Amino acid sequence: MKKFITVLVALCMLLSCTAALAIDQHEPDYLAKQMELMKENLIPYWEEKGEGDIIKPYDEPVTVHVVNYYGSSTEANMAIWNEWWGETLENNRFAQACREILNIDIVYDWLANSADNGYITKMRLEMAAGNLPDVWLVTDQTDLLQLAANELIIPVDDVIKDTMTQEDQDIIFSDGGRLVEMASYEGKCYGIPRNISDTDTFSYIWLRKDWMEKLGLEAPKTIDDLKAIMDAFMAADFDGDGQANTFGMVIDKDLYYGTRGLFAAFNARPEFWIEKDGKVEWGGVQPEVKEALSFLHTLYEEGYLDKEFITQTNGTALGTALAGKAGVLYAGHWVAHQLQTMLEEHPEAEWYCVNLPSVTGEPVYQLLNPVRRGWVVINANYDHPEIVGKISALCSFTYRSGVTLGSFWMSNDDAQTLQPFQGSVSSWDNYDTWLNLLQVFETGDESLLRSKAITYWANFHTSSEWAWMHMFGPDDGTPMQVLADAINNDRISYDAFLGAQSEFMQDRWSAIKSEQLAAFIRIIIGEVGVDEGFDAWLQSFSSMGGDRITEEVNEWYASK
Repeated sequence: MKKFITVLVALCMLLSCTAALAIDQHEPDYLAKQMELMKENLIPYWEEKGEGDIIKPYDEPVTVHVVNYYGSSTEANMAIWNEWWGETLENNRFAQACREILNIDIVYDWLANSADNGYITKMRLEMAAGNLPDVWLVTDQTDLLQLAANELIIPVDDVIKDTMTQEDQDIIFSDGGRLVEMASYEGKCYGIPRNISDTDTFSYIWLRKDWMEKLGLEAPKTIDDLKAIMDAFMAADFDGDGQANTFGMVIDKDLYYGTRGLFAAFNARPEFWIEKDGKVEWGGVQPEVKEALSFLHTLYEEGYLDKEFITQTNGTALGTALAGKAGVLYAGHWVAHQLQTMLEEHPEAEWYCVNLPSVTGEPVYQLLNPVRRGWVVINANYDHPEIVGKISALCSFTYRSGVTLGSFWMSNDDAQTLQPFQGSVSSWDNYDTWLNLLQVFETGDESLLRSKAITYWANFHTSSEWAWMHMFGPDDGTPMQVLADAINNDRISYDAFLGAQSEFMQDRWSAIKSEQLAAFIRIIIGEVGVDEGFDAWLQSFSSMGGDRITEEVNEWYASK
């Protein structure tokens, strides 16, 4: 088996996660060859781990009716895969493997394009009509709990414990059991989480490293330090045009993505429910938010922010940095892809990440939300709940044994979504992948690569090398290094509210959050004074139902 994995790793080195359709895998028998490799290695892999009973094939064919969603790019790719191998959305590689290896016939009752909530809409119509499949993915928490309350699905605590591999259980509970809690009704869990990396919402500060070095500046520890760096960048006139047309930092009309780390510097959490003195409160009404807004207003008034940000999408606003007109931005780790594009016009540009500066100079902690594709649920009338463990083990094998994103089975996210219940990874997948890559950087042993690290390692040897090295490389100043520091020093926590929205909250919450954003923008641009504007927002929050929603959230919190 080790030889098999080594061969696959070598193959994966040639691939990029964005080049699934460019690789030379379209010979007519390629699917058949991959299926044979799967047949030869799937069951031995789990037997070697002492979990062969979980993946044991059925003696007689067992049928499971499922539903699923797909994206437009998956549909387009499938047209090509169909031409190459005869693959379809329904009769895809995973369905074929389940049939040929596990004796499981996967029948798709229907599939829906995920655009414009197409899957959720279709699912709710079928739920109302009583047309439920055997096993399926529920993406909305309220829908799941409604199914549980009506006894249409079964509790899955024992399914998880008794019929799923330890690796799959580790993924399910990698967020500390928060997604399990969200799927619980009257003390029992009714949905098996399909996790996604929670750290995708972690905010990093990116600085123009070449500018920092030219000016002899050190990484900022405080917000005052950061403002001084903005001053120096704006005064330096690095583009040499003699005009005051460099901005301090980049933000956009949606505000939070480009300022999440800045709000956190003030211990402000405008996007989260927080625990405070034994109660849960909405972060957007806390005095710390007012302080952060006051700082942003100052930046706006003094010319550190583009006055046009209120009309700009994030992509448009980012263009300011890409044009060499700003050297500070808060963003996710993936912004490195965009930053690489500026090298053609600005080959001297160099960026890096540092720990977030704070008001006091003390380390900043950040909040996350548990992220998921949804929860797998099992029809109360279905006789084979253990089938979820078998199918999950097959899909997990393709992801963690060396047959991963960079190979045929998981060639990109489009292939991953062909799984009957969609793909699932650890809530700390970004960090885990980086640690795996560090092992290989340190030892040079590429056979150690697993999961996404196989693809990312391959990406280090493509035209996107700059971006991937700046995200997941071994040098100082990468976002993963900043993330590791936060993880290792316990500076990450989660949103305090994991309950389902009440009917009242569903009716009001979207409007309240829209009003919050509008109120914050008015304060930042000086349409109203900070004190006046924040007081008006607090009154709006209350009058729109925020106080009642807070009471409901605390009722949930007290029950837990």
